[in-house]
Amino acid sequence: MTDQTQTRASTRGTLLVGAAKIVGVVIVLVIAAGLVAQRMSDGPTGPIPGGRLSTGTLVSEPDIDWPIVLGEKGSCVQGNCAPMEPIELQLVEPLGSRTTGIMVHEGQLYVPCDLGFMWGRFSGQQRWILHLIYVFKRWHGDVMLDGRVVLRIAGKRYERQAVRVTDPDLLAALRLQLEEMAREWVAPEPLGEAPTEGPNDIWFFRMDPRPAT
Repeated sequence: MTDQTQTRASTRGTLLVGAAKIVGVVIVLVIAAGLVAQRMSDGPTGPIPGGRLSTGTLVSEPDIDWPIVLGEKGSCVQGNCAPMEPIELQLVEPLGSRTTGIMVHEGQLYVPCDLGFMWGRFSGQQRWILHLIYVFKRWHGDVMLDGRVVLRIAGKRYERQAVRVTDPDLLAALRLQLEEMAREWVAPEPLGEAPTEGPNDIWFFRMDPRPAT
C-alpha cells in the first residue's frame, strides 16, 4: 500500500469516526429533548414518567367509595381476584407522574411499589424490563417527603395523601392479596416463590384523604 493510499484510508477512517460521534451526540440530544418534553406533558406515556396531571374532572371530596369507582378491579372477593387496575399517579412535590397499579383491600385504596418482591419471580425479557424500571424507580422515596398525590382514574383526578403502610399484619395481608392477584395474571403458569435475596421488598401506600389545611 502506497503512502497516498494509506493517507486516504486514514482520512476516511477519521471522517467516519467523526461522523459517528456527531450522530451519537444528535441521538443523545434527541432523547434528552424527548425526556424533557415528556416531563412537561399531561401525565406519563406507558412506563415513561410524565408531568402534572392537568386534565380530567378534579375530585377533592375526602370520602370516596373505591369499590364503586373501580368495580371489581384491584379487588379479591370470595377468593376471586380481578386484575390490578393501572392508573396514573402524580406526586405534588417533587412534581412528576408515572403509571402504576392500585388495589382495594377492605374498602381502602392502596398503591404498591414493587422493589423485587414480585418481579424477582419472573424470568427472561419480562424480568429484564421490570428490573430496568426498578433501577430508575425513585418515587417511593420521593413521596415520603410530602405525601400529596393526585390519582387519575377513568378521566377523573383524585387528590389524596399517600401514607406508607408499616403495620406488619396489614403488610402481610396486602402481600398475600397481591400474590393471589398475580396468580390470576400468570395462569396457567404457577407463580414463583418470593425471592429470598435482595432486591425482594415491596412498599404499600394507602391513599388517604388530604389533611385539612
